[in-house]
Amino acid sequence: MLFSIRRMTEEDLEEILAIEQASYRTPWSRRTFESEIRAPHANPLVLGQSDSPFVIGYVCSWRTLDECHILNVTVHPSFRRMGLASQMIDHLLEVCQEGGIRHYFLEVRVSNEGAISLYKKYGFNVCGVHRRYYADTGEDALIMQRRGVCH
Repeated sequence: MLFSIRRMTEEDLEEILAIEQASYRTPWSRRTFESEIRAPHANPLVLGQSDSPFVIGYVCSWRTLDECHILNVTVHPSFRRMGLASQMIDHLLEVCQEGGIRHYFLEVRVSNEGAISLYKKYGFNVCGVHRRYYADTGEDALIMQRRGVCH
């Protein structure tokens, strides 16, 4: 199966919202994704099948000066463990590096061992903890950074 990565559009939102509902206890809203699509500092991307408009995954990030903050990396539950999150992160890092980005940050649930392992594979290190970061469970978030100094 061939996949391609492109910028997110409003036409993708129904599929994205379905993936959000299937993936998270407290999914992002349509309004949140619409803001990501419109914001000049945002870089929302989708991964989909090359021969169809079907969205399989997405990554949302913000770029400010020489920093990238990764906000959301999600793959449809039926397509997980196929390396698709890695494809999206590879693409994001490549685009960011070409744009002069040197420092990367993200937050991840302390219980999300799969995501933590994936981010460590890309050179992210834990540099702090946000206590009770997730409103739905009160769970802590690890702050992870790649290169540069954590703020």
